[in-house]
Amino acid sequence: MIKNSLYRNWSSNECGFPTFKRNMFTQTKKLLMIVILLMFYPLILSAEHVTVQLHLAITEAVAAAPPEVIDDHLVLTYKGGRQYRFVGAAFRHEDFKVIHPFYVNTNGVYILAYSLEEGMSNLEYRLVVDGLWMTDPQNNQRSTDPGGITLSSFMIPEKQGPPESPHNDNNAVTFQYIGIRGQRVYIYGDFNNWDPYMYRMAEEAGTGSYSCRLRLSPGTYRYKFIVDGTSMPDPLNDEKILDNFGETTSVFTVPSRY
Repeated sequence: MIKNSLYRNWSSNECGFPTFKRNMFTQTKKLLMIVILLMFYPLILSAEHVTVQLHLAITEAVAAAPPEVIDDHLVLTYKGGRQYRFVGAAFRHEDFKVIHPFYVNTNGVYILAYSLEEGMSNLEYRLVVDGLWMTDPQNNQRSTDPGGITLSSFMIPEKQGPPESPHNDNNAVTFQYIGIRGQRVYIYGDFNNWDPYMYRMAEEAGTGSYSCRLRLSPGTYRYKFIVDGTSMPDPLNDEKILDNFGETTSVFTVPSRY
């Protein structure tokens, strides 16, 4: 029976070589499309909402980390000692009816970027790893539902406006850059003869927020950042000009105290 079933899916061409029938090709193409959609579903679903910062957080993560909010997305991560067939998360406000699949990056970190809606303040959830329901090992905050089941809990921080950069306080100027954790960020400009590695900006407690405070004399200064080897103007400063090479450069003025 097996041979006959297989044989019916083959025919011979004029040279006598076996060829697949059209219906098998059609079924195979459909199967491949389903597999591709399943593989890239998490990215396709949220591609229109992915910013550069969120994309870097997803693709460059090397280890699991506590939950954080990036660009209106709750980012959850998981990494065990082996590969898993499926990692997902289910939320209490959805009655645990939907399991959101994680995406695994090239570093073996499973990541979910869950889009936050207006009005959300506290999220309770559980992870699902190869069918096993559990709390998030990267999140120490816990709560208990009416049935006595322990849940992971995350309080969504209030939105804050972008910091002012540069900020001048009695000629002590503070520059800020908002990126992701663990970046190498430098500032250079007229004030240090454009030395690209003289001033490295300090990260604030693993938050992805970097700053550098310089005492400068009154005057107008051009400057740029170097972020992981890439030169760029200050994203938080709207004052920009074109330099002699036609590249965009940030500019600011330290006013005279007199």
